Amino acid sequence: MRKQIALLLLCSAMTSPAMAEVLKDISIEGTRRIEDATVMNYLRLKKGQNVSESDVDAATKTLFATGLFSDVDIRLDKGVAKIKVEENPIVHRVFFEGNSKMDDDALKTEIVLKPRTVYTQRKLQSDAARLVDVYKRNGRFAATVTPKIIPQDQNRVDVVFEIDEGARTEVRKINITGNNAFSESVLQDKMMTKEAAWYRFLTSTDTYDPDRLNYDQELLRRFYMQNGYVDFRVNSAVAELLPDKSGFVITIDVTEGDRYRFGKPEVKVSLPEYEEKEKLSDLIEFEEKDIFDISKVDLTVDELTEAVENQGYAFAEVEPQFKKDEKTKTVDVKFQIAEGQKVFIDKIQINGNSRTLDKVIRREFRIKEGDAFNSAKLRRSKQRVEDLDYFGRVELKTEPTRDPSKVNAVLDVAEKSTGAFSVGIGWSSYDGMMFETGIQERNVLGTGNIFGVNAMLSQKETQYTVGLTNPYFLDKNLTAGIDLFHTTRDNSDSSSYSYDSTGGTIRFGWDYTDHFRQTARYTLRQDDINDVDSDASLYIKEQKGKNVVSLVGQELIYDRRDSRINPTTGYYTSLGTDIAGLGGDSKFFRVNVTGIKYFSVAEEVVLSLRGDAGRIWGLSGKKVRINDRYFLGDVSLRGFEYGGVGARDRATDDSLGGLWYATTTAELVFPVGLPKELGIKGKVFSDAGWIGKPDDYNPNTMVYSDKTRLAVGTGILWQSPMGMINLDFSYPILKTDYDKKRVFRLNFGKGF
Repeated sequence: MRKQIALLLLCSAMTSPAMAEVLKDISIEGTRRIEDATVMNYLRLKKGQNVSESDVDAATKTLFATGLFSDVDIRLDKGVAKIKVEENPIVHRVFFEGNSKMDDDALKTEIVLKPRTVYTQRKLQSDAARLVDVYKRNGRFAATVTPKIIPQDQNRVDVVFEIDEGARTEVRKINITGNNAFSESVLQDKMMTKEAAWYRFLTSTDTYDPDRLNYDQELLRRFYMQNGYVDFRVNSAVAELLPDKSGFVITIDVTEGDRYRFGKPEVKVSLPEYEEKEKLSDLIEFEEKDIFDISKVDLTVDELTEAVENQGYAFAEVEPQFKKDEKTKTVDVKFQIAEGQKVFIDKIQINGNSRTLDKVIRREFRIKEGDAFNSAKLRRSKQRVEDLDYFGRVELKTEPTRDPSKVNAVLDVAEKSTGAFSVGIGWSSYDGMMFETGIQERNVLGTGNIFGVNAMLSQKETQYTVGLTNPYFLDKNLTAGIDLFHTTRDNSDSSSYSYDSTGGTIRFGWDYTDHFRQTARYTLRQDDINDVDSDASLYIKEQKGKNVVSLVGQELIYDRRDSRINPTTGYYTSLGTDIAGLGGDSKFFRVNVTGIKYFSVAEEVVLSLRGDAGRIWGLSGKKVRINDRYFLGDVSLRGFEYGGVGARDRATDDSLGGLWYATTTAELVFPVGLPKELGIKGKVFSDAGWIGKPDDYNPNTMVYSDKTRLAVGTGILWQSPMGMINLDFSYPILKTDYDKKRVFRLNFGKGF
C-alpha cells in the first residue's frame, strides 16, 4: 500500500507545475528579415508565466508551422528562453526551362512559389507535382519536372523548374464491350474522347483526360436513355497507359439492357381550383408506343411548368414519375403537378464580372429578386447568360439564407475576350475570289453593345459596312442599331450594267417570346446604275443614273428549330414587308415569305423542306427599277446561273428580272461514312422555281416564260478548317431554251 502511495506522489510531482520554471526573459537570435515582435507573437510566451518543457515543444512546433523558418531551437536556461532560428530564404526569381508547349505565364498561375514569397522545400516539391499534373491534363503523361534552387545573396534563392515535356500521350485505342444495339463507331462518335488520327491535329480530344472520360460516360448514358435503353449502365471505364508511356488504351464495358417504349402518359394535377387540366395533355412531347426518350420527358416538364405558372401557380412543381413494365417493355410516365415549397428569391449575386456591367447580366435573368423560386427559369437564365458569349465559365447556384423561405441566386462568371479581328478568303462560282476583313467588339466597354467594321471585296462586288447595336435600348426589351454601308456590284455578265448603293439603316427589334421576334427598320440610300454597256438592253439604258430610296420595313420571325447552327428538327418562318415612297424617288411595296421544316429521318440524317416567295409592286405609277427586282438562279435556284431564269432582252440577252418569284427545295443531308470530326456530309436535293415578268414587259422585244424550272442534284458539305465548303452538282430537268445553266457550283469561306 505504501509503495502505491509513493508511486502516485512521484507521478504527481513529475506533472505538477512545480517542475515548471518562471519565465524571466526571452532572447532571440538569428532573425534578419523577420522582426522579433513577430516571433514573440507566434510564441505566445510571456514573462512571469510558468513554462515547462511541453510548452517549449509546443512553441517550437508553432514556429516551424509558420513556414518562416528552416530551423528552430528553444532552450530554457535559468528562467531564460533562448531562441535560435534560421529563416527560410525569400524567392527572388522563378524560371521554367525546357517548356515549349506551355508558356511561362500559364505555368506561373499553377504554382505557389512566386517572387517575394517565403521558400520552403515542401512548397517546392508541391509545385513540381502540380506542374506534372498540369501536363497530364494537357495529354502529356510522360512529362517530368525537376525542381532546383540557386542560392543568392541576402538569403534569397532563384527557383528553377527543369521540364521535360515529353510527347503527347494520345488515346491509341477505345474499346467498347457489351454493346449490341449500337456499333462501336456510333458510340465513339457520341464521346468527346477520340482515338488519335492525323486529321485531329487541331484538337486535343485525342489526348487522355480523366475528367473528359467521366463526362463521356454521362454522354453514353444520355444517348442510350434517348433511344429507349432505360436500364443502361457503364460497368467500368479503364484507361491503361502503355509501357512506353506513348499512349492510352481505354476500355469501356457497358450493359445495355432491353429497349423500352413509352406507355400511356398521364398528367395528374393537384393544384387547387386549377382550370384547363385537359389542355395540359396536349403539351406532352411524346405519344404512347414511341421509343422512350428521356429528353422528351425533360422537355415536357419544362412545357408543363411554364403552362401552370402562366395560370398564376408560381410554386407549382412538375415531377415525372416512372413505372417500368418488364413484361411489355414499356415505361408509363405520370407527370405529377403539385404545390411546392413556397420559396422566394432574396438576392441575385453576380461575381467575377470585372468588366461587364451588372445590369448587362441581370437583364438576361428570367427571374427577379422577390419572385417565387423557379428552377426552370433559373436554368433559362443561366442559358441566356451563356448565350451572351462574354464568359468562359458560367455557374449558377442557390444558397440558403437565415430565412428558410428565401434563397439567394449566386452567379459566378469568368470573363473572356469579346473582341475579334477577322480575315477571310473565299471563292464562289458567281462572285469568284473573295477577300473579307473586319473588326468586331461584342461588349463595348462592358455595356453589351456591339460595334463592327467590315470590308468585303470580290471580283463581282465590293462592300463596306459599319454597324452599332444596343441589344437593350433604353434598358428595355428592345434592340436598336444603325448601319452605314457602301456597295458596288458588277452585273455586266448577266445584265450589262453595274450599280453603286450608299446609305444607312436604323433598326429596332423586340421579342414577343423566346421564339417569336419582330424587327422594324428605316433605310435611306442612293442607288446609281452605271457602267451600262453600249450594247445593253434599252430597258437598262433607260434606268441609268442615280435614284434615292426611302424605305420602311419590318420582319416577323417565328423560330422553333432545335439549333440555329445545325438544325435537325423544328421549323422556321418569316414574313417581311417593305414600302418605299416616304420621300425619295422610288415607290414600291414588297413582301417576302420564307418557311423551312426539318425532319430527323435517322441518326444524323436530316430532311429539310423549304419554300420562299416574294412580290414587289410599283406605286404611284412608278416602275420597279432593275436593281430592286428579283433575279433567280445560283443560290436561289441551283442548276441555273444568277439571273439565268426569267425575262431576257431578245437582242442583247440581258437578264431583266421579275416582279415576283417562288422557289421550293427538298434536301436530304446524310453522313458519308467518314469520321465525324472531318465534318463532311453528303446531300441530295431538288430545287423548283418560278419567276414573274417585269412591269415593262414587251413580248416583241423580250422573251419570257412562267413555266416551272426544276433541277436535281447532289453535293458535299464540308465544315473544313477553311470554313464551310459547299459543293453542288445539279442538272436542270425542266427549263426553257433561253435559260442559262450552271451544273457546277462551289462556295467556301474562311475567317481566322
